[in-house]
Amino acid sequence: MKAPSRYPISVSLLHWLLAIALIGNLVIGWLLDDREGLLALHKSIGIAILALALIRLTNRLRVRDQLPPSVNKTGTAAYFIEGMVHRLLYVLMLAAPLLGWLKTNAAGHAASFFGLFSLPALLSKNRELSHWLGDLHAMAAYGLAALVGLHLLGALAHRLLKGQNIVPRILPLPRRPLPKARRLAD
Repeated sequence: MKAPSRYPISVSLLHWLLAIALIGNLVIGWLLDDREGLLALHKSIGIAILALALIRLTNRLRVRDQLPPSVNKTGTAAYFIEGMVHRLLYVLMLAAPLLGWLKTNAAGHAASFFGLFSLPALLSKNRELSHWLGDLHAMAAYGLAALVGLHLLGALAHRLLKGQNIVPRILPLPRRPLPKARRLAD
């Protein structure tokens, strides 16, 4: 049986939804010092990221037999780095919003999702703990931003250094047949 060359649509859609939410919330997070009014939006998107990351992880485990193999050769440094970046992305996609939720609780506030509902309080008010959790949340967010950058650089390196356009593997678009002239040449 031939290995799949593209990711299942559920993996693709969750990848891009999380990418948009993560990048948007990282930008909003950096703007918080100047625009305190964005805090409720930042928290709501953080809750969405936590939920989407849990769904994505569950889905990835569910469809693991349908995932295409790595384009990097097993045992190489590139293969190892790819695996570590993906694992750390999952860890930080879960850790950053969870730390934000805990920080919010320790500050004495509820983590509200667009005013529709609030997550349960996991901690009681503790100003010192809130500051410490805020620092951890910021470190996780910066780490996440760095990993997103590495992820993008990896795709760019495949394109520029190896001539491999790997992006279509994760696009949630139907596969288009090759033009007739290219099919004949292959």
